[in-house]
Amino acid sequence: MKDLDLLATYQTEFEAEFVRTKLEREGIEAMLEAEDLSAMMPSLDYAGGYHLYVEPEDLKRAQELIATADDDLLEELDEA
Repeated sequence: MKDLDLLATYQTEFEAEFVRTKLEREGIEAMLEAEDLSAMMPSLDYAGGYHLYVEPEDLKRAQELIATADDDLLEELDEA
């Protein structure tokens, strides 16, 4: 793996993909990694969360963008 910085960890794949898509629309490449612990303890399926990584030079801008991602997600869910 390249030297990437951890931006955030999400409990659901939906949240992580939503934020990743938002970042990529803004020109920030993001990599999603799921920490699957189900092999060791099936009841913990993805208990480690979904980790979203970005390039170090994009970290600050990405942090600013995800600060508004929760609001965007709520608006999209209301529209559905």
